[in-house]
Parts: sequence; structure tokens; C-alpha cells
Amino acid sequence: MQECHEPPVACPLTIDEDCLYLDIWIPRSNRSDPYPVFIFMHGGNFRDGSGTALVYDGRFLAHESDAIVVTINYRMEAFGWLFLGNMIDPATGKEMSLVNQGLKDQQMAFLFVKENIHFFGGDPNRITISGQSAGAQSVGVHLLMDSSENLFEQAIQFSNPFTLAFKTKEDGVGLAAEVALLLGCDTYDLVCWRSKDAKELLSASRAATSKIINRQELLQIFEPWSPGVGAETELPEEIIQAFQNGQAQRKPTMLGTTREEGRLFIWLLFKNRLRNISYRLFLAALLPDFYRDIIRLYRADNSLGADQREVLSEVTTDYVFHCININISLAMGNHGYHDYYHYVFNALYETFPEAWGPDFPMCWNHVCHASDLAYVFRTAPLGNYSHTPREIKLMDEMTAYLSNFLHTGNPNVPGNEMLHLKHENLPGEKPYWPRVQEKMNNFYTLYYNECGNSVLTNYRKNYCELWDVVDYFKVSPLNSIPEEDYDTIFN
Repeated sequence: MQECHEPPVACPLTIDEDCLYLDIWIPRSNRSDPYPVFIFMHGGNFRDGSGTALVYDGRFLAHESDAIVVTINYRMEAFGWLFLGNMIDPATGKEMSLVNQGLKDQQMAFLFVKENIHFFGGDPNRITISGQSAGAQSVGVHLLMDSSENLFEQAIQFSNPFTLAFKTKEDGVGLAAEVALLLGCDTYDLVCWRSKDAKELLSASRAATSKIINRQELLQIFEPWSPGVGAETELPEEIIQAFQNGQAQRKPTMLGTTREEGRLFIWLLFKNRLRNISYRLFLAALLPDFYRDIIRLYRADNSLGADQREVLSEVTTDYVFHCININISLAMGNHGYHDYYHYVFNALYETFPEAWGPDFPMCWNHVCHASDLAYVFRTAPLGNYSHTPREIKLMDEMTAYLSNFLHTGNPNVPGNEMLHLKHENLPGEKPYWPRVQEKMNNFYTLYYNECGNSVLTNYRKNYCELWDVVDYFKVSPLNSIPEEDYDTIFN
């Protein structure tokens, strides 16, 4: 169940509590050996979205990549991410763990694919799990879960906001208490919870998150529901630190971001023009020890009537998305595993910006969060949109890298002769995509752009060096900020 507030092409066609289905697309190449498998998990803040949405239709990607495409669903909001921890189930009298039901849904989908994909011509030993945004966060989590390790061989993370903290039990129970209050239940009274219908739970779940602005966890404004971490889960309390310590599974991984990831979130957080003083106060509230360094590097526009949401979007893109993806990739390399491939996507929808829908005007003619998905899945024709010739060239090259990775774990190496010939016949020269740490003392990024793809060395390194010093999980509490400053920032 959900109330979908995504662009129309990313919302489910129907909404029902009975949602745990998956879709499978099989290419028609009649190959004799099994197909590699691409499993995709949608994003949507763990609150909305669907694997059945139009933008994720897998028919074109399956055909072009010569791989089976699987899109899955998992439960949203309180249905999937309620965190009450270990407790006695009143229905059975046995101990149960009420946390991360959504992750368990994902694991069940992986297990189904692992056990059954051979019936569809797929290779159960060549499975790549992938996801975008919340789906990418889920991929990162499964790379740390022992119970998921044998269910896949490779991973792709599209736009993982690693810097967003997951729920500790204290925060999870706090959110659950708000939902319970709206339902008229005690927090741990499962009999009462279960007496409510799906619509009541959904309404309470959505209403609770609209009022949960914990000033000690400001970044949770962006993502009120998320996986639970800590002692009563399978996950360490600090996901970033686990990657930095080299604890993730050593599997080929592709990961990256769009050029303007932060724009969507900043425009949704700040509904009106952000003044210079508000920009400074916001950064001072978040990172008081570093905000002067930040505003020197990310300079405000001092022209009359300027909107500082523009520069704050740059801050958010680097801090929440880009730099932390580089950081964990280099950290895994420093611990001896180097098969990480990083990209940045910077291409507009030249002919169909309106695909964002009327609720997201801030993303028209910008490379917002999720802008790469129509290129990944090649689904513009299903929305009666068409690409320009240079967009088609970009999309073909993206598909070539992706299909190579699905087949071989290396975006440069085709999996079969058919793909080799297809990629050889693409116009122009496709750049070699180096691993993030292909050579010591540098890091490498494949830069997707409709004017031509290229490999960049140390992309935005000076910005990322600052954020590495700041660190990615030490945002200062806001409970000491004077009320008048808080009002100035957000009003």
C-alpha cells in the first residue's frame, strides 16, 4: 500500500496491499547458454514507487543487453519498515523480530530468482542486483548482509544517498509510537495494530512522517522511513563505516550519481527562494565546525534576488551522493578490492522534460535525481516520447557498458560475440571505463553526456577532500539552534 508522490511514470498502475510480485523480461536471441540476470529495485524513499511502473518496463533493456531483466516490489512505509525489534508475537507466542520486513521481501525475490530463473533460461550463478535511490540503498545493505551473500554475484547502485542515516531502534520506535498514537494503539500492542485495515495504517504512516522532524536527525527529513540498524538487526549501526572498513562483500560493483542529485530534495525542502542568510544559517546548523570552509568553497550568489537553493543543491549533491560514493569505492580499494566502477550522468531530456509531471517543475531541463533511468531502461517510447539522435547514441553506449557488466563483471568486456559486434558497430569510439582506483593516487569516473562520454580523473576532488574531512555521519544536532534561526531557515 502507498500514496505515490513520484513522477507519473514511476508510480504503480494499481495500488493494493497484495503487492509482492515480480516481472520478468526474457530476450529473444535464442542463445544456447543461459542468460545473465539483472534484478532491479525501485526507489521512492521507502514510501512509494513500484517495480511495475512504466519507466522500469524491462523489454527494451532485455533485448539490447541480451540479459533477463527482473523488477521486484517490496513493502512500503510502516508495512515494510516498522521497527519495534525483538518481541513476542501474540498470535504464536514465539519471539519475532519486527524490523526490515521490506529487506526480507527483497531477499525472497532474490531467492525466487536464484531457485527458478533456470526455468526462464537464466543463469542462477550470474545474478546482478541493482536499484536506484532507496533501491540502491537496499543494494548497499545486501552487500553487508550474510544472509544475502549467496543470492547474487554483482551489484549496481544508481544514486545511492549513502550519507542518509538509517534508523536506530530508538528512532524506529519513536516513529512507530507516532503511528500507533494515530491508530489509537499502544506502541507494542500488535493485536491492536493488526486490527486496523491497510488504509488506516497507510494514513497513519503517512501522517506520522509529516510531523516527525527530529532536530537531532535533520537529514531524516529527506527519508523518514528506512532500514533499521543495530543490535536487533543484521546490519551494523554505521553502514558507511562498514564500507570504509572494507566489510562489504567483494563483488564487482558499478555505482554513480546524476549531476544534480540534490536539486529535487532541496526544492522539496525549501518551497520558496532561499536567502543568503538562510543558506548560511542552515549550514551553520548542520555543520558548525566546518560551515565557513563550506561557504568558501560553495559560494553563494550575491546578486539581487538570487536563490541560494542552487548552491545548496550543489552541496547536497556532493555531500549526500557523489563524494561518499567515491569515498567508499576508494576505501574498498584500500582494503584490497578494486572492482568498483564509478559514473556521473549529465544529460537532459531534450525533447520531453514534461515527463517529470506538473509536481516537479524544478527538474524540467535539469539533470535531477533519477534522470538516468529513462536512459537505462530505454522506455521513452512507452510514454510516447522520442529521443534525439545524440541521446540515442548516449543511450546505446550506456547499454553497452551495462550489458558488458551483466555478462562479465567488467563494463569493457562483452559477454558474447553478438554483443561484441553490436558494440563495435556503434558510431564513434567508446571510452575505456577504468576502475575507480585503476592507478594509485587518482580516482576515475566515466562521465555520461549527450555531447560525448569521457573519462574524468579526480572529478570534484577538492570538494570531496573537504567532505572526507567533515565525514559523512557526524551531522550536528539541531536542538540547540535558537527558535528564531530555525524559523528563518525554513520559513
